[in-house]
Amino acid sequence: MVLTCGLIGGLGVAATTLAAAPAEAGIKTATTLETLNVRSAPTSSGTLLRRIAGNTRVGINCWTNGQAVTGRYGTTTIWYTIDGGGYVTDAGLYTGTNNPVTPKCGGSAPAPAPAPRTTGRAVGQKSASNSGISGYCTWGAQELWRQNTGYYPKIRGNAKDYAASARANGWTVVADAQPRSIVVFQPGVHGVDRTYGHVGWVRSVENRADGRYIHYTDMNGSAGFGRYGSKVTKDIGGMSYILAP
Repeated sequence: MVLTCGLIGGLGVAATTLAAAPAEAGIKTATTLETLNVRSAPTSSGTLLRRIAGNTRVGINCWTNGQAVTGRYGTTTIWYTIDGGGYVTDAGLYTGTNNPVTPKCGGSAPAPAPAPRTTGRAVGQKSASNSGISGYCTWGAQELWRQNTGYYPKIRGNAKDYAASARANGWTVVADAQPRSIVVFQPGVHGVDRTYGHVGWVRSVENRADGRYIHYTDMNGSAGFGRYGSKVTKDIGGMSYILAP
């Protein structure tokens, strides 16, 4: 029998909050999502002044429009000046919003409209039955989808294959955390099975100082085979989301 997901090892009820480095004194502070390049101008062609490590709090002072950059939470033209000099793209920062959080450099012009977080929630192909094997995470996630929508989505394969299968069958799949969705953990992410990956149903999403967290329910996780459990964990690379309309 082919497994559809394995037991989670090491994924606790609540994710551990990463310690943040002290911030420089700016009008506002933000946290870097990953290693961030500081440029001499609001463009990736500007001279590289230095690099800031991921999960570092930095002081930001004012914003300006610059080169469009795509990051974890969408595409933005917002660039900030930071303490110590230079510009950084908002795509590499966690500020809690897609809008500017400081005054505009040299004036107070209206803020640009935020970039859309997703391309919508398409209705893909449906299925007359649950394609998962009873007791495993894929079966549990599809049951929760049906409870919330009234039907099963046409998604096949092991947990790690869910995002590709959903996309091929017309469902919207995104990389940024969204409520009312199936979260797909690739093998090994957050300690899930290193062969089959894992899936669960996202009930809600929470912004914290160090990033975005999901509140989700899964089967065959820490609660054991055939049982549902609830968890909170941080949205990181290797996770994707199949959106229910």
